[in-house]
Amino acid sequence: MSIAFFDIDGTLAIGHDVPKSAEEAIARMRANAHRVFICTGRPRAYAEKHFGTYADGFVCNNGRLAFMGDQKLHDRALTAKQISTFVQALDAEGSGYAFLEEWCGYYGGNEAYRAIAESVWDPGMLKDGVDPQTIHAFNFDIYFKDAAHRERIAAALGNACLVNPHGPHPSADVTVVGCDKGDAVRGVAEALGMAIEDTFAFGDGINDLSMIRAAGHGVAMGNAVDEVKVAAEFVTTDIDKDGIKNALSHYGLI
Repeated sequence: MSIAFFDIDGTLAIGHDVPKSAEEAIARMRANAHRVFICTGRPRAYAEKHFGTYADGFVCNNGRLAFMGDQKLHDRALTAKQISTFVQALDAEGSGYAFLEEWCGYYGGNEAYRAIAESVWDPGMLKDGVDPQTIHAFNFDIYFKDAAHRERIAAALGNACLVNPHGPHPSADVTVVGCDKGDAVRGVAEALGMAIEDTFAFGDGINDLSMIRAAGHGVAMGNAVDEVKVAAEFVTTDIDKDGIKNALSHYGLI
């Protein structure tokens, strides 16, 4: 038995749409007694609602939360001090931001970008205000005017954070250094008694680098950024050109 970890955006799905070939290949993989985990920067509420039928378990919030059914395998929330520090830097650069818990998010910062944030999440998921002392947040998204603005925000956050842009969309998810998707891959494998050699990670973006490197077998999508392709053991075809199916076939998982 093996465990495969799939990023969502640009790897498993385009928006909410999973290519038919990927859907069928993952179903065959699970039928062969392999386990599938979604591994995403998205919070639990989003991942379970839109992709729950494809997975046995989930890694959410860029690696800070992992669970299978009702069993939590990994829970590393941000501290109040971390949140306060990030909020100060984000406000100084005029960023919009949403700190993400398990089931909801909290919007703060520049009101000019609230509509962008609300267009991304399901109605009612975003609440008002970020109180570092009361929220149990794992990571955060940022919203901005353009690429230059994003770069200024990333510089203000410094080496404590890894900013992962969402293509041309004026948003990005942020991994806080100290716990990432790679840590979650190792943690899930250990919790389930699996050898790291029996793990596979599929990704396309900067925030997938850690799991590509941590897994026994790292797979880059054909549409992945160059850094992910360089780090991967195998580069498959694009997401819309049977990339997941071809990779699972390559490794004999289907």
